[in-house]
This record gives sequence, C-alpha cells and structure tokens, in this order.
Amino acid sequence: MLGATILFAGVLSTLHLEGDVTQAGGDYLVVPFAVPAGTVELEIDRQVTVAGTILDFGVWSPSGFRGWGGGLTESTVIGVDDSSRGYLPGPIAVADWQLVIGKANLGSTGSSHYLADLTFRDSATLVPRARATTSGAALRSGPRWFAGDLHVHSSESGDAHASFDQIVSLARSRHLDFVVLSDHNTVSQHGLIAAMQPSVPDVLLMRGAEVTTYAGHGNALGASVYIDHRIGLDGRTAAALVHDVGAAGGLFVINHPVLDLGSACIGCAWNHSDTPWNEVGALEIQTGSYPLGVSLFLTRALALWDLQLDAGAHLAAVGGSDDHRAGTDTGPTASEVGSPTTWVWASELSEAGILAGIRAGHTVVSLRGPDDPRLELYTTDATPRLIGDLATGGRVEVEVHVRGGAGSAVELVLNGSKIPGPVQVDSDDFRRRFTVSVPPAGGRLRAQLASGGDPIVISSHLYLAYAAPTGCALGGAAGSPWSLAMFAFIAFVFARRRYI
Repeated sequence: MLGATILFAGVLSTLHLEGDVTQAGGDYLVVPFAVPAGTVELEIDRQVTVAGTILDFGVWSPSGFRGWGGGLTESTVIGVDDSSRGYLPGPIAVADWQLVIGKANLGSTGSSHYLADLTFRDSATLVPRARATTSGAALRSGPRWFAGDLHVHSSESGDAHASFDQIVSLARSRHLDFVVLSDHNTVSQHGLIAAMQPSVPDVLLMRGAEVTTYAGHGNALGASVYIDHRIGLDGRTAAALVHDVGAAGGLFVINHPVLDLGSACIGCAWNHSDTPWNEVGALEIQTGSYPLGVSLFLTRALALWDLQLDAGAHLAAVGGSDDHRAGTDTGPTASEVGSPTTWVWASELSEAGILAGIRAGHTVVSLRGPDDPRLELYTTDATPRLIGDLATGGRVEVEVHVRGGAGSAVELVLNGSKIPGPVQVDSDDFRRRFTVSVPPAGGRLRAQLASGGDPIVISSHLYLAYAAPTGCALGGAAGSPWSLAMFAFIAFVFARRRYI
C-alpha cells in the first residue's frame, strides 16, 4: 500500500464478506455492501482460499468506478483525499457500494471461495499525494519524428512495481520523447502524472489504460476516463468498449494480439469476435522482448494486421515494451522501457499531437529499441506523401531513407506480399528510389529493414490509389485503338520487370 500512515484512525465499523465463486453468471460476481455515515476511508483485506484459482477484485461506488486491483493481494484503502494504488480518491457516499470479483481462473474444479474484511474509518491513514488535471500542453513544437513507448506499467497496476521516477529515468536514458502509462483497468495514474509533468520537461507522460479483459487486452491511449472492461456484465460488449474509448477522446490499440499463453497470461491474445475494426486505431505488432517476439509472435501479428487491412481497416503499426518492473526483469521474456520503440511523425510533442500522428498512420516501429537504424518512406513528388498518407497514380515513385543501417536490407511489402529483391544497405546514410506499379484496386506499401533475415524495423503503410495515365503522347488520338494497343504493350513490358 502506498502512502505514509497516520496512527489512531477511529474505526466506525467492520464488515465480513465471503462466498463461493462459480462459473454461473458470467465472468464477474457483484457483491453489494453498505458504507456507514461518517466514513472518510475504507480498507479492504481480501483472500482467495482455494488453491490454484485466481480472482480479481475492484470496487464501484454509487457514482461509479473507484478502482481495480486485479490480483493484488495487499490491502486496499479508498479515501476522500487519497487511495492506495489502482484506486481513486473522492467522496465516500453513504449508500450501497459494490465489490466486483473477476473470475480470472477458477481452476480445474470451476469454483473458488473468497473472504473480504472491510474496515470503515472516520479519519484517514494515507497522506495525500499530489494530483492535477492534464494540461495538454506541448513540451516541444514543430513537426518531427518523436520516439516513445506506448505500453508501460507503473505501480498503479496491481502486478507492477515501477515508480514514475524510475520510468522517467529509463525513458531519459534511452532518449525517448514520450511514455504512455497504461496501467491495468484504472486511471488512478492520470492525476498523478499530470502533477508530475511540470517537473519533467523532457519526457511527455501520456495518459493510457490497458483495458484488460479475459479475451484480450487493449490500450485506451489518451482516454480521459475509466473504460469499463467488464465484458459480459450487464450486456457489456467489446464493440461498446472500443466505441467508448473514442467517445472519451482516446485511440484504441489492440495489445499483443496473438500472445496466446493460456493461464500464463490470462486473456493476452485478442479474441473478441465483435471487434469493430474500423474503430481500432492501431495494432501492437511487437511487444517486449525482441528475440521472443520475432521467433514466436511477430509473423502472426503481421498476418493479422494484413488481414484486417485487406478487410478495409486502417491500422497503424505500434509497439510497446509492456514493462512492469522498471527494466529489472531478466531472461528471455525481459522487457525494458523503449523496447520496442514507436516513432510518430507529429506536429508537436503533446498528447494530442502524438495521438493525431498515430491516427494518421505516421508510425515506424523499431522492434529492438531506439538504437535500431532509422527508416523513412515517402513519395518523391513536389508534395511528398509520408507513411500513412495517400498517393495516387498508375506508378508511384518512393524513396527509402535509412540512417545507421549499413549491413541491413530494405524490403518493400505491397498489399501484404514482399516485392522480390531486397536491397542491401551499403552506407549509414542510405537513400534509394523505387518505382511501384499501383494495382488497379489500389493498395498499401510499407518498408522494413531486415538483419540476418529477420525484420528489425517496420513502417506503417503508404496508401496507394490507382489512376490511369492521361494525356498519352504516343501518337494518334487519346483513346484510339492504336494508342490503347501501344499502352497495353508498354504495360505488358513493364509488368515483366521487377518494379519495387
């Protein structure tokens, strides 16, 4: 429990709750309880008594969400002026509250049992921490590529212990411009980082929340309020969840979409069949450890990305470390703030600027981290189109710019398929132009860098719309049989060449 303790708080009353938890009734059990008059703070000590089962816990007041600790085992304090991690401070209404129990894993028997002891006090035991309202101010102005990590957990997550100071220090050490605090099913971090931001002029601390359900996790980037994660309760759907993120001013990202590890990571893979993909802003193509991700998950994440793009969705590629331990994890699953790094072309370094850049598809993912080679893709016309923009023509000339990538290889991917012939990068300031034949139905083009045959940097897409050549000067009237036949012959010749 965070916060200093004041002794001799008066106890108004206590309450003991317990009961069986079964599969009946969906994934959540709601247990009502009454709060006595004069309560300034309530404390909840809970216990799961059936070995091999996992229950999550959260609290709702008459006015709504008050916090979610998940599987946090330490006591929870909810107060007027402060609350323990994952929970919100605020008025303590004298009315019915709810203890909400999530059935994370009911084990082989399909049942568990919980105990909860509640203590109601007339004075506080926690010293209030500074909180503020997000200002939205830009730390830097002017368009450029900004580097950041869109998926970082602080101690406001029940399963994490990274402090805000540790996260900022790690971000600085890796020269990141922004970090999203994406704590599990809570917004308690938002007011805390807003109060901290004025003392951190070089790293933007962005609001986020990992909306953690039992059939998938997603990031509510920039959403101003808690997004109800309790799918199935009172008819709650994934489609409504995604819609609510947008309604709250946020952008929804599907996190580690193919990370299916069973009980080792409950609900980590995205399996909501009612997902409104046209309302999803981005897909996390790489999460955490590069060696593990590239060998087990990256190919399937890219396949899912292409599948949804083929169906008409416009999803930016992003990455996130999913760091929970302030970079102290070791071993093959270790993550570190900034690995991977998402680069966003934005008009300014502000929450609104970064969100606008992601919405526009102006992103590149460095799968290993910020020290990976830099990759850019743009058209070569008078008004260059960037990644995420739309280019029109029968053939489009693009330029790939790679910095610090000598020895790697450039690959272009058109509509999900690699164009033959990767090009070796032979300098640390490499530029190469390519001519791309636009399919009649249009399409999308991305660039990526590979090392040893494996991708290390992947861009979002430049979108392509086909437009037939006009004003043909081959002789004869435009549209005449001769000119059409000649154009068809030239098109046939070009089609046999390997344009990339």
